[in-house]
Amino acid sequence: MASAAKHSTRDQTLDSPAVDQQATTFSISDLAREFHITPRTIRCYEDQGLLSPKRAGRTRVFTRRNRTRLKLALRGRRLGFSLVEISYLIGTT
Repeated sequence: MASAAKHSTRDQTLDSPAVDQQATTFSISDLAREFHITPRTIRCYEDQGLLSPKRAGRTRVFTRRNRTRLKLALRGRRLGFSLVEISYLIGTT
């Protein structure tokens, strides 16, 4: 029985994304890598008001809330919504 539990844990580790979803902050590179988009796309969404990362000097620091908003925005784009419509739906306007 113990070997089955080990196997299950190992499978979860292998299937988990490269970015730790339990982290409290993310870099722009972390999010770009996780969602298979470019940092430029993330900066564009920031310019549109969909994301509002904190700053540490010149570095953008994204929170879990920003990560969730990015995930929703990307899902909305995939479903055919415009950025204006997405902004309205997730409550930024």
